[in-house]
Amino acid sequence: MKIDKVQVEQKLNATSINNILVVGVGLIGGSILKSLIANNFRGCLYGIDLNEDVTRQAHARGLIQNADNNLRIIEEETLVILSVPVLSLEEAINLVKENFSLQKIVITDTLSSKSKLLKFLESSPELSKRFVLSHPIAGSEKSGLDNSTSDLFKDKLVIISPRNVNLKEDLEKIQNFWEQLGSKVALLDPEKHDQIFARTSHLPHVIAYALMSFLVKDLGKNAFSYSGGSLENYTRIASSDPVMWRDIMISNKNEVLAAINGFKSNLENISDLIESEDPQTIQEFLDFVKDTRDTLMIKEDFL
Repeated sequence: MKIDKVQVEQKLNATSINNILVVGVGLIGGSILKSLIANNFRGCLYGIDLNEDVTRQAHARGLIQNADNNLRIIEEETLVILSVPVLSLEEAINLVKENFSLQKIVITDTLSSKSKLLKFLESSPELSKRFVLSHPIAGSEKSGLDNSTSDLFKDKLVIISPRNVNLKEDLEKIQNFWEQLGSKVALLDPEKHDQIFARTSHLPHVIAYALMSFLVKDLGKNAFSYSGGSLENYTRIASSDPVMWRDIMISNKNEVLAAINGFKSNLENISDLIESEDPQTIQEFLDFVKDTRDTLMIKEDFL
């Protein structure tokens, strides 16, 4: 998808967003700032991080206007983007409340699970009304500001999860924001979001961590000595940020455990097939899985 840079610049600045604050200036947050700068966003960019040294680094690199977490009181309408580990959410929101009136902000997130966030929003109706749930399906096993890029969101999917309390103009503003960073937007119920991503994202990470744990215990330092590359590729995501994935596993506990149990059942089925030593049955199973995957990988443009 090729995006005209002038068109992006015009649309970003036509959303009535003159101020953007990114809370959590790591891989995702840093990439948001770099994407905005690359697209000539003409408003003011701010950033704060729970580690204030990261805020200072972002300022030194010219990504944000503020030099530390002590923002001046900003009176104008501001888009706030939360990009922190799930269990740090309340601390991050408290940082925002110190510098902004809730009536003056539209707020969104980049979190991979929504259940804890939804519970928090129930206790703050005023904040809940201006909070639009979103989740960019973009990232890397590498983390931190050093690994952020200006094109991380290009041609990537962003999930927006509307709620009844959301204002139409806020939903449109958040959708337009992600689209102008090069993303495609799809709408998904927040509860369905956590159910789906427990299986398509969280479970693969759990499996990668479990596989690496098994290999290290079983093979020690020889875990990668005799692999042909597929093991490295498969376990790549086990190098992901442990804090982020700790929080995801806890915050989406019920759905992650349900996904693990479903996977266990299928693993036992494969074990039974191998135990049977029945070539035809094993072949039929492998053919079915291969054909199904190949078919599903031919994705239609559903957006």
